[in-house]
Amino acid sequence: MRKCIVCDKNLGGFKKRFCGDVCYKKHKQKRDKIRRDMNRTWLPETECVICGEKFQPIRDDNESCSRACSVINAKNKQQIKRKKQKKFERVSPMDKRGPVIAPRDFSKFKRVNTATFNPNDTTKEAVLEYLKKGNTILKFPDEPRSKIPSVHIRFGTTIEERMGFGFEYENEEQDNFNQLTNDA
Repeated sequence: MRKCIVCDKNLGGFKKRFCGDVCYKKHKQKRDKIRRDMNRTWLPETECVICGEKFQPIRDDNESCSRACSVINAKNKQQIKRKKQKKFERVSPMDKRGPVIAPRDFSKFKRVNTATFNPNDTTKEAVLEYLKKGNTILKFPDEPRSKIPSVHIRFGTTIEERMGFGFEYENEEQDNFNQLTNDA
């Protein structure tokens, strides 16, 4: 009759080495401890960096004997690393100034004592009164009209309204299409 290799009980059924899971786990723990101890023998016994106790390291880089000492050691290393980091000087928000903007070049502007107004301009009376007192205003240089449509273009626009806003090619294509359809 076969017996359990851990507790020497008789084995029944199809069991060959262990009587149950408890014996198997005990055997495995004992076997793993022997293997760990055999692996540790190639490293020399060292002293713990934190408490000074002698211990058998598992790896080459082990410096502490226990988890508690390892946590303390890691915190110390982190503090040393922070001290070595480059420190930036503190700056108050008023010291953070952007680039200095160069003054405008007013040589392009002309001083005039007359003005033309948009029909919807609400400042017309005030500006004319200012000019009657003998004062002058700056006139912006004349620039060509931009090629972008105004904001208030209606959905249904005529060809005349669209000309000059980049729709010339579309209009030519539409005209060619209209001619083809009218000829057919």
